[in-house]
Amino acid sequence: MADDTIAKVDLLAEQGAPAQEAYDVLTPAVTANPDNAELLWRYARAHFDLADTKPDDKTFRQEQLTKGLAFAQKALDKDPNNFATHKWFAIMTSSVGDFQSTKEKIGDAFKIKEHALKANELKPRDPTTLHLLGRWCYGVASIGWMERKVAATLFASPPESSWDEALKYFLEANEVDPTLRRNLLFIGDTYAQLKNKDKAKEFYLKVLQLEPKTSFDHSINKEADTKLKKL
Repeated sequence: MADDTIAKVDLLAEQGAPAQEAYDVLTPAVTANPDNAELLWRYARAHFDLADTKPDDKTFRQEQLTKGLAFAQKALDKDPNNFATHKWFAIMTSSVGDFQSTKEKIGDAFKIKEHALKANELKPRDPTTLHLLGRWCYGVASIGWMERKVAATLFASPPESSWDEALKYFLEANEVDPTLRRNLLFIGDTYAQLKNKDKAKEFYLKVLQLEPKTSFDHSINKEADTKLKKL
């Protein structure tokens, strides 16, 4: 049953099916196979994708992402040699950062990078993992002066990165998968931070050239269009 469910869910992901479909397929399978890491990390992903269906509903997003993190943690515990369990633990840990204090976010930053790098070691050139590493660098480079001061008082060696390092990972992810909408947006954002308006425009336009299929796709396209007009 588990193998059939995994095959079905993977096909839904390839087809870009609505997030609810994968969630509905996985729910009974996870209940029946609560220790199956392959089901668990996919269930974490399903919660992540569900959260993206309501980008403006903070309560709904927090609920889905918090539940997803718990399933990602369980998947990692069950199979620590699987690149996907490390990847989705890192993704879910990063995602709940929107609802955490500065101290919690900075503390989790070390865990996110550790597991993202482990995922990349176990399976190099996975575009989602590379995007995640870029997001980590982007987030650290974005930390304000006050947050850096807090970090310096809490940790002997606070996390460090730069816009250039973020761009390196984003561009590598784009080489592997040039249709990753969220990655294209962040390439545009990073070029904007580096004051390269022409390249920022180029990648915001690449986002808009992708046909949106979901509410999240529409929200990304809207964000790209807004940023493009502000250049």
